[in-house]
Amino acid sequence: MNTLFNIKLGKTCRLVSQLSFFGILLAASFYRAYAVEIIPVTIEQVIEKSFADIIKEVGKINAIDSAQLTFNASETITAIHFNDGDKIKKGDLIAELDSTKVQADFDKSKSTLALAKTKLERVESLLAIQPEALSKQDVDELKESVNLAAADLRQKQAIVQDYRIVSPFNGQLTSFSQSIGSHISANTVLGTLYDLNPVEVQYSISQGEFGKAEKGQEVQVTVEAYQDRVFKGVVSYVAPAIDESSGRVEIRAQLDNPDYQLAPGMFANIKQYFSHGIKRLLVPQNSVIANNQQRFVWLIRDNKAIKQAVVLGHNTNDGYVVITSGITAGDSVVKTGMQNLSEGSEVTILSDKIVSPSQGDS
Repeated sequence: MNTLFNIKLGKTCRLVSQLSFFGILLAASFYRAYAVEIIPVTIEQVIEKSFADIIKEVGKINAIDSAQLTFNASETITAIHFNDGDKIKKGDLIAELDSTKVQADFDKSKSTLALAKTKLERVESLLAIQPEALSKQDVDELKESVNLAAADLRQKQAIVQDYRIVSPFNGQLTSFSQSIGSHISANTVLGTLYDLNPVEVQYSISQGEFGKAEKGQEVQVTVEAYQDRVFKGVVSYVAPAIDESSGRVEIRAQLDNPDYQLAPGMFANIKQYFSHGIKRLLVPQNSVIANNQQRFVWLIRDNKAIKQAVVLGHNTNDGYVVITSGITAGDSVVKTGMQNLSEGSEVTILSDKIVSPSQGDS
């Protein structure tokens, strides 16, 4: 009897052991299935950043004012008062021709005018004492003589100026094409004077941007010679019509250039700012997934994944991309772990990181 009891007890223990083993396996299977469904992800919140509406173009630096330096007379150069490349001020005497003869004529006219004035003054003094000493006609003739002498002096003075070159504005000289002792004809170019402060940058924009461009808008310019420096200016001219040959719109902007660092002929990289303070939504660039022509991100709400289609804007070149449609500020977007997600997947958040890229217009 005891032997039979022991056999039955042993079978029962083995059955219980087997059932316990299968229970453990079943529990482990349920655990593995459950663990796969809880997907670890990292997220960032969608942020809003202020941008500027800008375009980038290439143009060329030009002088706003320039003047070819010429004499209005033919003679020999007797003096050049500046050197090649010098900076000069408005009114400075730059060069002179031999004006011996015209200067003598000027001096003669000056003497003639002085004599005519003296005669008139003597007559007027006499008439103050003896009103009837001279007829009115004689007095008028003396007055006319003074006027004619003054006019002749002004004419001679103008002729003298034809033998001189005076700076019409502040600027910088090019090299002189003639030297002292050279006999030159009227209108022969001696050199060129450039007004280099301010200067202007000339470029063109597309027809699509024509409606945005206005005088007074901000521009920023860089040139190869000073790559680390930004020159600021404002739009001074927007062409009223589209260029027929290029189909583009001419723009000119003025730039302060007190140190004459910008020179005519330099190529320039230009940013023109149409407006500031435009709000845009940003997400990490690697959060955006492509599916043919569609772009989407994974959003996390109540610890569940939601597949959300989006429309992309421009890349900010700092690891983020602008989203123009599909999300709102404060949404939580998956940054890593999205490869295992499906619609409605439960997730565990490993990092809830709020990133704030540099603020201000970009």
